[in-house]
Amino acid sequence: MATRGGAEVPMAAWSLLSARAVTVSLLLSLPRFLQAQTFSFPFQQPEKCDNNQYFDISALSCVPCGANQRQDARGTSCVCLPGFQMISNNGGPAVICKKCPENMKGVTEDGWNCISCPSDLTAEGKCQCPAGHILGSCSVTQAGGPWHDHSSLQPRPPGLK
Repeated sequence: MATRGGAEVPMAAWSLLSARAVTVSLLLSLPRFLQAQTFSFPFQQPEKCDNNQYFDISALSCVPCGANQRQDARGTSCVCLPGFQMISNNGGPAVICKKCPENMKGVTEDGWNCISCPSDLTAEGKCQCPAGHILGSCSVTQAGGPWHDHSSLQPRPPGLK
């Protein structure tokens, strides 16, 4: 039994020494491992983008809008400048704008069509409606029949809110 007990002592000592060696080895290599994992990238805040730029969420930076464009209300995409209609919109800078004809300076609410406005334009190039008037492409009268208004202001039909 003494032999067996004597054999266990060197084995326990070897196991303890081995565990310490592994711990020391890990501690020595840890800074190298952590250093290999660190990286940095420039970050711009969305509010810092100019009016002709939008904040690209995937790049976390400001990216220029295309020709005849400015950033949208949220600052995460581009929209056409007043007096220009959208021809295509695939988000971000992938917006194509076309100048509206001289007699149709306004654009529809969605920006896809040019329209003539009998009164002033807003800063966004939309028709400004006087009080009691609406602008639309097709509405329903009080009697239920359709009336069309493609580019002019009409008095609001009674009962229409």
